[in-house]
Amino acid sequence: MTTEPFTFSITDTIRQSWALFKKHAQFFVVLGLVSVILGLASNNRHIPGILSLVVGVASYLWTIVWLKTSLAVARGDETKLSFGALQQLLPTFTEALLLAGVGLLSGLLVLAGFVLLIIPGLYVLVRLSFANLAYLDRKEGVRKSLRYSWSITKGDRFWTTLLAGIVALGLYLVGILFFGVGILATYPLAMLLVAKLYVALSNDHSASQAIAPQPQEIPASTPEASPEESKQE
Repeated sequence: MTTEPFTFSITDTIRQSWALFKKHAQFFVVLGLVSVILGLASNNRHIPGILSLVVGVASYLWTIVWLKTSLAVARGDETKLSFGALQQLLPTFTEALLLAGVGLLSGLLVLAGFVLLIIPGLYVLVRLSFANLAYLDRKEGVRKSLRYSWSITKGDRFWTTLLAGIVALGLYLVGILFFGVGILATYPLAMLLVAKLYVALSNDHSASQAIAPQPQEIPASTPEASPEESKQE
């Protein structure tokens, strides 16, 4: 049984994300400002070592908040786009620790790919690009999150993921070029684009798994004998 080809419109997704950004502009701008402040503080060499460590941890936790926010929105839950919901979006210690493991293992695999050549490194980078979202979405551990990202980006989905990644990076760079202020709008758009693509790929993967042919079970009991066979007996 053949499945329908995967389709995903990057242009339509950006339009939808822009409409969502305008609807919740205050929320997204405040989150963006916090990210900018933490980023500037992390790059400040004059900050003492202990304070620099605290800022680094805070920046990491805030990145997880962004991931969970974009994932919730991609799943259709706009209730998380409020300041009252921020406490729910903060990661637990286990989430932060295992997500760090996901990032570390995927980073090592990507690095191994780049050691071979640039193209293998980029290939592994794209295939594992949804590992973080997969963990937050499925809570299935480090290795299973990497395997899931690998499985949903195979075939022609790889090229869709690569193109979406290039567009997301382009949005980020455009935001920086506009005196850094534009990042307050382009960063949420990039995050939403990636999260919406992950959800689309995940749904497509689930659908393909559901319609996959299943092996026929062997009957537990032997069929009843026909009337003619009964007469012969």
